[in-house]
Amino acid sequence: MRNLDIATLRSLQAVAEYGAVTRAAESLNMTQSALSMQMKRLEEIFGQPMLMKQGRGVVLSDMASELLVEARKLVAMNDRIMSRFTGERPEGRLRVGLTSDWLLDKVAQAVRAFREHNPRVELIINDGNTVDLRKQMKNGDHDVILTTEFEAPPGAIHLAKLDLIWVGAIGGTAWRQRPLPLANSPRCAYYPVGIAALEQAGIEWSQSVGDGGCEAWRMLAAADLGVNLQVAGIALTGLETIDHGGALPPLPPTWLNAYVTDGPARCLASDFACYLRRAVNEVAEVAAAAA
Repeated sequence: MRNLDIATLRSLQAVAEYGAVTRAAESLNMTQSALSMQMKRLEEIFGQPMLMKQGRGVVLSDMASELLVEARKLVAMNDRIMSRFTGERPEGRLRVGLTSDWLLDKVAQAVRAFREHNPRVELIINDGNTVDLRKQMKNGDHDVILTTEFEAPPGAIHLAKLDLIWVGAIGGTAWRQRPLPLANSPRCAYYPVGIAALEQAGIEWSQSVGDGGCEAWRMLAAADLGVNLQVAGIALTGLETIDHGGALPPLPPTWLNAYVTDGPARCLASDFACYLRRAVNEVAEVAAAAA
């Protein structure tokens, strides 16, 4: 049985957050070549590429993105064990829930920036769909959550209102098929909205065959096995905005909302929400520039 190295997994997190090997290495006080060797080590272990070039930077491969979800948990557990048995106690604890519809590099950078400015705060991060996160928040399981919704309900901190778009494989033709294959999870917040838009337009649709989290469905779309609904301004490996010329119906905008606890962690949660707002605003600016 081979063992995973915590430092290597921490490096994978940094690459995802900074989108560049050089910046990730600098943030960890190591050389670029050393970090590159760590990524190569992961590739040897799993037999799949970890990074893909995109513009001047890099993005995680689909497999690496799935690995990242588990890596975050393992790194967090390592840090909790070290804190407990070395006597270094955190000054506070913040339980964060992030929608799996919106686990993107900018949000990861926001998490990292908060951690750097609050090194003694223990962060416990979980992902899930908006419906589950709202229920968990109501039950007191989270101190702050980030959600994607099609309304701005009372009590929500409204971070941004962004366009929802149809995306598909680069140069793909799945969007021309009828019935239209839809490659979104039925648990995705965008799923019922996409179906409603298609049915109102009189377009037959079918559900692509698949299972798993958001990354699995995006992989199906990138393989041209269906179309996917996403927020404008987010770069996704292997996917592009579909230039359908009106063949697909328009979609309503979506709200990016945050909810903050009324409990003892309220101040920390509100501070964390400010970091999220900055991250969301950067994405909104990218989307506005591309419009």
